[in-house]
Amino acid sequence: MPLYEYTCTGCQDDFTLLQSINIQPGETACPECGSHQVTRRLSVFAPSVASGSAPTGGCGPVPGGACGPMGGGCSGGMCGL
Repeated sequence: MPLYEYTCTGCQDDFTLLQSINIQPGETACPECGSHQVTRRLSVFAPSVASGSAPTGGCGPVPGGACGPMGGGCSGGMCGL
């Protein structure tokens, strides 16, 4: 199941949910206020690093993928991958 990122239009809360790919509009509720008025945000793919290995190039393990969120953890590069 994929992770989806949302913003609640009622309370402006940002949240992420693990949901079925078959989820229909209007089925998702904000965990903060319970509103079904949520907008799915554009998510960015983050490459994963194999278990037990670390990216090369001096970056080290970074949360959010090999180069951190949105690929910017190592001067915008790919950590030498």
